[in-house]
Amino acid sequence: MVYMLRLIESRNDDVIAVEISEKVTRKDYQEIEGAFQKLVDRHGKIKVLLTLGDYTGFSMDVFLAKLDFIKKFYRYCDRIAFVSNRNWLANIVDIEKHFIKANVKHFEPAQQDEAWSWLAEK
Repeated sequence: MVYMLRLIESRNDDVIAVEISEKVTRKDYQEIEGAFQKLVDRHGKIKVLLTLGDYTGFSMDVFLAKLDFIKKFYRYCDRIAFVSNRNWLANIVDIEKHFIKANVKHFEPAQQDEAWSWLAEK
């Protein structure tokens, strides 16, 4: 099984793009942390594109790693675009809007260009 949380090419200098597929591990979060920190150091506020592929979940250990990651970086996020064809994620995004300061929006995979345009807005 492939474990994956990986950076994908970004269209904008202040946007970090991440693809989530299969089963995410604690090591995955550790590997992308440096890229997030560099972008925060360079821009202060950042934007995030999260593309959810064949995501199959994570363990409690990884859930705790995710919480640490969120605690460290969400305060620097200006906008977060979730791209997924999963209806439950759209509901999660609606709930998240009430708990984080970032502007959060869900897009279907066919709307990926719209997601990039939305992230590019000032």
